[in-house]
Amino acid sequence: MLAPSKQAITHKIQLFRLLKEILSSNYLANELVFKGGTYASLLNYLDRFSVDLDFDLPNNNATEKVKQGCRKIFSDLDLVIKDESKNYLQFFLKYPSVLGNARNTLKLEINDKPSKFNEYEKVNLPEINMYCTGHTPSTMFANKLIAAKARFDKNGKIAGRDFYDIHMFFEKRIEINRAVVEDLSGTSYTNYLQDLSTFIEKNVSERLLMEDLNPLLTPEQLRRSIKVIKTEVLQYLANGIEQEMLLIG
Repeated sequence: MLAPSKQAITHKIQLFRLLKEILSSNYLANELVFKGGTYASLLNYLDRFSVDLDFDLPNNNATEKVKQGCRKIFSDLDLVIKDESKNYLQFFLKYPSVLGNARNTLKLEINDKPSKFNEYEKVNLPEINMYCTGHTPSTMFANKLIAAKARFDKNGKIAGRDFYDIHMFFEKRIEINRAVVEDLSGTSYTNYLQDLSTFIEKNVSERLLMEDLNPLLTPEQLRRSIKVIKTEVLQYLANGIEQEMLLIG
């Protein structure tokens, strides 16, 4: 996973320490399913830096025990819980930093209400030489399509990286788990693609993309991608809608 700056290298080391401890725990490794940007980057589905760890917890009866297991790891790694959600498993963890105002917080989020249509597989993560259970590519893409709009619906925030990721997944011709999209959106696959297109047209700008992606990409990656992401994602979505309509009609 590319670290585009000295600050990013420090963060990557802390991120990998936490990830390796989670995957080294028999209990947590069996209960948690790796997903999100760091997962996709480690498997080379993405070429950007990623700053957080995200997991699914299909067995929500294990929530409390998973929380206890995570807290023990935080303590072992001298990670301080800077903030914690009262409603779900989300931790903001502070680590020591010697670079002044550099990033010194990482987020661990565990979703205990994943789609029942998510598909998982056992994969090797070569960069850390460990195995994990993670999203299949089609499930990864479906969840990213949902996350791109769900962040705004939930807290009014938009992450430019979501649209960079969607663009790259389309470019790599990854299939989409339609059942996940329909389950999590509560509407048909075609309707959701139309809703997402409208959302992007209205809310996604080059400035937003630049601000969010600047710490995650090299200058060359940023230059190549920033002007095409919105236009090409909309084209891919329009093509997907057209194909679905042809199948229906």
